[in-house]
Amino acid sequence: MDIELLGPMVVRREDGTVATPSAPKRRALLGALAARLNQPVGAEELIELVWEGAAPPTARAALQGHVAALRQQLDDPGLVLGTRGGGYVLEGDADRVDLVRFSTLCDRAGLLSPDAAARVGTDDPAVPLLRAALDLWRGPALADCGSALLRERTLPFLTDLRLCALNRLAQGLVLAGRGGELVTELTEAADAHPGRQPLAARLVECLEQAGRGLEARERYERTVARLSGPPGPELRRAGEQLARHTPPDRRFVGRAAELARLHEALAVAARTARPILVTGPAGVGKTGLVQHWAAQRFPESVLHADLRGSDPAGPRRPADVLAGFLTDLGVAPEAVPAGLEERAARYRALLADRRILILLDDAASYRQLAPLLPDRPAPTSTALGPVAVVTSRDRLREVLLHEDALVLPLGPLDAEDARDLLARGLGPDRPATDPETAAELAELAERCDRLPLALRLASARLAARPDWSPGDLGAELADEQTGLAALAGVGAARGPVGVGAALDRTYRTLPPAAARLFTLLGLYPGAEIDTATAAALADLRPAAARTLLTALDAVHLLAETTPGRYTRRELVRRYAAGQAAALQCEERFGALDRLIAHYLELTAPWAGEGGEGGRPPAAWFRREESALRAVVLCAEQYGRTRAAWQLAHRMSLLYERSAEHPDEPGGRDRTHWRTVAEIGLRAAHADRDDAALARLGTDLAVLHVHRAAHRTALEHLDGAAAAADRAGDALLRHHCRSRVAAALVRAGQYDRALPLLTDLVAAARTPATGHLLVRALTDLAEVLVLVGSPERALAHADEAVRTATARSADGRPDGGGPDRGRPDEVETVLATHSRARALHALGRREAALSSARLAVALGRTVGDATVEARSHGLLADLLFELGRSVEGAEARRREAALVAGER
Repeated sequence: MDIELLGPMVVRREDGTVATPSAPKRRALLGALAARLNQPVGAEELIELVWEGAAPPTARAALQGHVAALRQQLDDPGLVLGTRGGGYVLEGDADRVDLVRFSTLCDRAGLLSPDAAARVGTDDPAVPLLRAALDLWRGPALADCGSALLRERTLPFLTDLRLCALNRLAQGLVLAGRGGELVTELTEAADAHPGRQPLAARLVECLEQAGRGLEARERYERTVARLSGPPGPELRRAGEQLARHTPPDRRFVGRAAELARLHEALAVAARTARPILVTGPAGVGKTGLVQHWAAQRFPESVLHADLRGSDPAGPRRPADVLAGFLTDLGVAPEAVPAGLEERAARYRALLADRRILILLDDAASYRQLAPLLPDRPAPTSTALGPVAVVTSRDRLREVLLHEDALVLPLGPLDAEDARDLLARGLGPDRPATDPETAAELAELAERCDRLPLALRLASARLAARPDWSPGDLGAELADEQTGLAALAGVGAARGPVGVGAALDRTYRTLPPAAARLFTLLGLYPGAEIDTATAAALADLRPAAARTLLTALDAVHLLAETTPGRYTRRELVRRYAAGQAAALQCEERFGALDRLIAHYLELTAPWAGEGGEGGRPPAAWFRREESALRAVVLCAEQYGRTRAAWQLAHRMSLLYERSAEHPDEPGGRDRTHWRTVAEIGLRAAHADRDDAALARLGTDLAVLHVHRAAHRTALEHLDGAAAAADRAGDALLRHHCRSRVAAALVRAGQYDRALPLLTDLVAAARTPATGHLLVRALTDLAEVLVLVGSPERALAHADEAVRTATARSADGRPDGGGPDRGRPDEVETVLATHSRARALHALGRREAALSSARLAVALGRTVGDATVEARSHGLLADLLFELGRSVEGAEARRREAALVAGER
């Protein structure tokens, strides 16, 4: 049985089951005896600790009862609770109590000896003892021990001993070149005990040794700033050493977070031989990051191999790599074994228990890597062994599966670091702090996707052209046809360098089907694509498309942002567009036709006339708007005029439905809306389709209403109405005018809307358009209330109610659906709304309230949650105006519940 006090108190049997006493006083008694294992503790002292200085007269008898209960619970011959003199003693092996074992290990490490620091050396036997001692801690000591007094008396010595052990361990690790292993523990301790200068000094030394020079400098300066006097000798020496050993790096920029994660992974990898896997797209700086880190952490003990996983000539064979490694490890060339398995066995035998870094750069696959990875240590081993760091453009999921790799995904630089890297090309005569230059650098960094390779090439071009501004180079990169070529350079043995060349090497590793899909994605104009759209573009089944998209994501040509949705960087999009330009015309046009057909099918449910279409999720239109816009332009350019105006009209309806929300596509800058509608109008003219001209003319009229260009809006409406007349479609003419009138009402232009609405009522009194009369009367009644003519409004609303009721009774119209009421039933409810508003405006409050209650009752039978919610909202408005706030609040609550359910 073991007693754990260095954290929450736990009593654990040999089989691992927990047997901690549930009674707090019993835990306090056991904790007090265990903390002083094999030492008698007087009964009076135990009573004071257990009852925390407030013992009752019966405490001694109660103490005896607790002792008896503990003796029954401690059913282990290795721990015996006995009586000694006037007190009690817990006897047993020191290893049974972690607190005692901790003190013993510290003592064996010489920590309590006055000359402990003098014995610190590069091969310090105290290091494993102290590491083992500190590993016993699980949290704050004696937590939940049942006695605050026991913790108060025990913790000061324990805490001091723990900090001394940490300080001493840090000294030994720094001398052994392993200070980075202790950064996390030292940081927590230094933050918890800011007044301990030696601890702060050790943290500065360990940070510096771990290659985190900037953090070390910040920590030193922050610690010194808090002092009331000058720093002590240890902290001062750490600051002086920091100044000597933090040289400027001329090529490497930023990556503080990634370096920190590498340091954290190192401690785990050295104990477990789990490889560290650094993945990322071409040009993101994987090799540069790892080499920069290795130069500081392993200045001499490094085995490095370029595995050439993306080389056009193919990856290196593992046997050849092992031959080089064995030679580096001291094996004579003639003594290198012949076979792969023999070489791997000899290599692993030489690596055993050696502190060495194996850098495997640009790996192609797990099959290539497997023979190059060191053996896993024995479960009982505490030695720190070799560490393998792998870089790859591939995510190498097999390495995660088989080797439990520690993964470090590498993305672009942050904006500030990217700007700093570019600024190096300006030279001292062109300060990067000038606001105009800083803005141009920021834009140029984004055009480079903040990739280190692209940034360095751009910086080199700026350095070679002192008369160029960052804006000049940015304008060159912005060119769709030649921008990628501006980020190229002349290479050496392995061919040209540059973003295009790096992407080309990745592209050449793709299987043919994945390469075909990637090329076809060059025709797709959006920033983000889903599986269904990719499948349509490539004429694939969705499952097959998903498999290929996953393959492209694996090599970072795409990135899966959410399940089934993929995005790509701008430079990758341009490279794909270049590949697509080489496609045969037939294949390119076929793919574009499939893409257009896909979007036509996708938008068809949302394109009903007269507001009858459904509503797409707002997030969908936000996501797809830019791609849809580009597809409309593409359809026009490639002569698909019918598809162009159909998509343009559907997009205009979607813009219109989002126009009231400033964060939605229709509510922001309406330039895109206008561009799409004008493309559609041109395509309708080219298609010589009068019905299309009517729809697209109306789209432009509605747009101009939202732009407050009302004269232009009415001109477009006249053109649309004339086109509808030429098409001989009275219903279409009615819908065109109705849409513009509704837009004018939404814009608050009631006086401009009134003539249109009046004409719509007159036009709806014909047999061909009679089914539109109720809606026209209702809309006119609503506006008449708003312009202060409630009597006329009531007359039109009454006619609308009578007409709708009669038609509903006849059952003439069809439509609706399982979740929506029939049109005549819905119109009856909406007409009742208008009647209630007109009555309210006339001061007939009770009649208005009765009409509103009728609308609620009718709305409940319609089966349309939106209409029912509007009915409850109208009732709530009227009740609040009558001062009946309790009933009004209930109606508002029901409205909100229906809206939430509808969403």
